[in-house]
Amino acid sequence: MITFHDDRRPDGDAIRALFAAAPLRRPIHHPARIAAMFASANLVITAYDEERLVGVLRGWTDFVYDGYICDLAVHPDYQKSAGIGRGLLDLAMGIHEGIHWVLQAAPLAKDYYAHLGWTPIHNGWERLRQGWTPGDYETFIAEHAELARQA
Repeated sequence: MITFHDDRRPDGDAIRALFAAAPLRRPIHHPARIAAMFASANLVITAYDEERLVGVLRGWTDFVYDGYICDLAVHPDYQKSAGIGRGLLDLAMGIHEGIHWVLQAAPLAKDYYAHLGWTPIHNGWERLRQGWTPGDYETFIAEHAELARQA
């Protein structure tokens, strides 16, 4: 049975394994950076199948007006069948009806958000990350296959 939590932060190894399995291209080769990403977030919602981490949402919000979803990862064994992604997002959206949420979708997930009723935005600006970049999906998957099997 899937349970959702807004008060249970997963350990770094579980997050790294889930990101590798999803695959969500994040700096999983750098455990301290992953830990800092989650320590600094003020919104973390998780989904577990008993003790197995199967979904995580990480973001920031002021809890009344603006919110940003940074990560939404669901284990591939649970994608498209268990409603985990929708459940994680629904919990975030339920914090307050007046929050304007923004997210940047991974290229493979852009259709997923449209399916859930999210609207593409065209008035944003970005400044690309300096230093580490995730590279292409195939390389990421190959480099982290062993870690993904741990999820």
